[in-house]
Amino acid sequence: MKKIAFIGCGGINSWAIKDLHNELKVYEKDEMVYVKLFDNDVVEEKNLLRQNQNFKVEDLMMEKAEVLGKRYNYDYECVFITNENLNLLDTFDDIIIGVDSHKVRQMLYQYCLDNNKYFLDMRTQGRQFSAHVKDSKKDMEYYNKKYFSNPKVMERKGSCQLTQDIENDNLQRGNYIIARFGISGLYLLRLKGEQPATYEYRFII
Repeated sequence: MKKIAFIGCGGINSWAIKDLHNELKVYEKDEMVYVKLFDNDVVEEKNLLRQNQNFKVEDLMMEKAEVLGKRYNYDYECVFITNENLNLLDTFDDIIIGVDSHKVRQMLYQYCLDNNKYFLDMRTQGRQFSAHVKDSKKDMEYYNKKYFSNPKVMERKGSCQLTQDIENDNLQRGNYIIARFGISGLYLLRLKGEQPATYEYRFII
């Protein structure tokens, strides 16, 4: 049985969790995996705007991991993953990353490389979206140089939506698109025993 951990249950992973659930049902593989969700955020009104995240009005102020865990019958733990509790991921084979902090992303990359774990990192901002799959030829020095070398960027807390799009009520669907692409276009290959792509994908529409 493959054990899968979702880190973050917000803008991207709230949809990715749904997509994985649906794909597992279609291919009758839901009994072959164990899925656990990790997040300590609660559902806020802004998450419901234009169906930005996969939540409903009745979910307001509830823990995101709990809401999605109960909805899709997945295990969950309402905690943020930090250096202090990284051992919570030790028993998992695959890590699906959907976080808004480059520092957390860097920590997870290092952990996965050190422990030979597969990772799929999905990102989006407005109409830009990208997916990054662990490549066995790359090491942490490569990832640090390519993604984690700008101190100003490392201090920022990201968002799936651009501020001006929120203010103008012009929310984009990049988070929905990359979740669908990441799960159906990349991760499903892994679950079906096919060779997953090990490239980086970036799109601007």
